[in-house]
Amino acid sequence: FSRLASDRTVWIIGATFFCVKLTRYAFLFWLPIYMTQQLHYTVKDAGYTSSLYELVGFSGALIAGYASDRISKSRRAPIVALMMFGLALACLFHPMMASLGYWGNAIGISIIGIMTYGPDTLLSGATAQDVGSEDGAATAAGFIDGVGSTGQLFSPYVVAFISERYGWNALFY
Repeated sequence: FSRLASDRTVWIIGATFFCVKLTRYAFLFWLPIYMTQQLHYTVKDAGYTSSLYELVGFSGALIAGYASDRISKSRRAPIVALMMFGLALACLFHPMMASLGYWGNAIGISIIGIMTYGPDTLLSGATAQDVGSEDGAATAAGFIDGVGSTGQLFSPYVVAFISERYGWNALFY
């Protein structure tokens, strides 16, 4: 454990996973509220539409795994970075997409899901195993996931603070 706890790479991966989990759980739990308050969806429509985040987002895990194994030859960081950049762009443009109506919002939420679930699965799985190597893979995965789960704990506070003070669109920005 001490080798992994002092490894700078493990801490960088953990910090990245902290941000990914904060983002993932912010969307997972707050999308229906955003859609009812900001977009004026019915509760039923908000529930069904927000489920696209996970239903379509799941494909991001498959895309990220395939791309990191086959395209970047088991180098996880380039795929994580590319998908995080895609997530940033998707969030930046989402308020504009949502203003186009139901399908614009649905497409935006789906892209955000894909770009969130890809890094999530790589950071908590393959990347943790790679950095932990044969003798510390489970310890590295546990440490990285623990740091990431701390981000998950902060997500409701971040969402409430930003949405109340600056509005829902600021949360995407």
